[in-house]
Amino acid sequence: MIVRLILALATIPCFFSFISAQQNCVSADRIAALLADVNQGKNQTSDPALKAEILEMKKGLLNETARQVLADRNRSSENKKRSNKDVPQATSNGAKPEERICQILNSKQWPGKSSVDNEGASSWITLIKTYASVQQQRAVLPIISAGVERGEIPKDDELAALIDKLRLRLGLPQIFGTQFIEENGFLVLYPIQSDQNIDAWRSEYGLPTLREGFQRMQIFYRKLVIRSTAKVKRVPVSVSANSTTGAAPLSAETEGDVVKVDTSLVVIDATISGTSIPKIDKADFRILEDGKEQEIAEFKASDAPFDIVLLLDLSGSTSDKVGLIKKTTKRFVEMKRDADRVAIVTFNSTQTIVSPLESSKEKLVDSLSGIKGIGASNVWDSEKFAMDLLRRDSPPNRRKAIVVMTDGVDNGLFYSTELGSSVLFGDLLEDVRNSQIAIFPIYLDPRGAGGGVARLMEDAQRTMQILADDSGGTFYTTSNLDNLSEVYERVLQDVGRVFSISYQPKNDARDGTWRTIKVEVVGHPELKVRARSGYYAK
Repeated sequence: MIVRLILALATIPCFFSFISAQQNCVSADRIAALLADVNQGKNQTSDPALKAEILEMKKGLLNETARQVLADRNRSSENKKRSNKDVPQATSNGAKPEERICQILNSKQWPGKSSVDNEGASSWITLIKTYASVQQQRAVLPIISAGVERGEIPKDDELAALIDKLRLRLGLPQIFGTQFIEENGFLVLYPIQSDQNIDAWRSEYGLPTLREGFQRMQIFYRKLVIRSTAKVKRVPVSVSANSTTGAAPLSAETEGDVVKVDTSLVVIDATISGTSIPKIDKADFRILEDGKEQEIAEFKASDAPFDIVLLLDLSGSTSDKVGLIKKTTKRFVEMKRDADRVAIVTFNSTQTIVSPLESSKEKLVDSLSGIKGIGASNVWDSEKFAMDLLRRDSPPNRRKAIVVMTDGVDNGLFYSTELGSSVLFGDLLEDVRNSQIAIFPIYLDPRGAGGGVARLMEDAQRTMQILADDSGGTFYTTSNLDNLSEVYERVLQDVGRVFSISYQPKNDARDGTWRTIKVEVVGHPELKVRARSGYYAK
């Protein structure tokens, strides 16, 4: 089964305008000869010199990767500049790595376990993944399939990474979740084929769980992992990890793909801001999904009630200002609309419900004596706690929002498995993307921070900005707790200018893909509209 599925990758149509000699440097006859040797189980002779060369090439690759990571961590313009002399230009015999790959394929036996041992066979796959063209990778897939079946090629993380990389280059979602890109300060995981089966498939290839993989990547690169919302070609129905074959579906043409039709409306909360807000109604709004205009089915005015969790950080820089926090919280309660309910939750290393959802201003003010405590900062756990509180205690017909006052620095940003929230930031972001809860972060900016602290604060701001953007909330910043009441007033003004808009998507496929949303107010360029950036069509 594993052979058939790997081979299927080689038959997937691939549209390239040309294939140069360098892209496909090994002839079909030579590929056939190498494949015949592997298929026949031809005994390979040990080649210590070839093994040493392969390991040396991989070592050079790893050293260059480490150098680039270190340069990025230092954030020095000099370190980040790449010159030709920084990148390995030639192998020990004077050829460039991609040229040497071609030479070995054309003159040597396939580097399998028998000739270069397990380490060499695995490292050879790494070199193929890194230096061979996509056409050349596809051409050697039959050899790799045969090598896996014959035990000449190990089923390990290097082979998994090659499969994932090739699938992505062919426009397909990855199987094992090994491929990332650095973007806007995050490590962005390319789309994967199946959340349900990925850990079983990773285990089959000697990989840790996806969560453990995320943690290792974050510690090594000192960047948070989030998921890409890019389109994938097809999303399969979950296939049991205990199937008789036990093999991951390496072809996109996996049996069992389905498309569901669902009549559920998509509900969008749009926040309108501007110096003067005119009277606007349904006819003034325009909604685009994936660039295509949608017909608005339902529209609710901005006076619809909200359930709001006011989430207060009592760790770090705020721990000695509890009195001021109580004062500004009291002001928030006094400014809220009578119909809105507010829950007050404080957090440090744990969360404390100072007040459950309550509309009575008097009861909320009376609860403020419960604001106290000091400890570490588990921001992401606390935001997840607030989301769960709203899901549990807020009925479906009420809008939901979280207003979080924090310096944003979850201890997880120190990139240690011993510190920070138990929830990974990437998982929190996915939870937000799958919900209709708006996040309004208020960032307490410690002015004058430098060095490593400045880097930490930049990372914290990124997390808060993307939570606000993807949920349809707004990101605020203040450098002084004394100004918090003014920020709270702006927050409540924004919450009071939210319009609920529903539409039936013209694309009724429920394929799990991310659909981008854009909300516009026609004829009012002076108004700014904020809404969640999209949703998963499930």
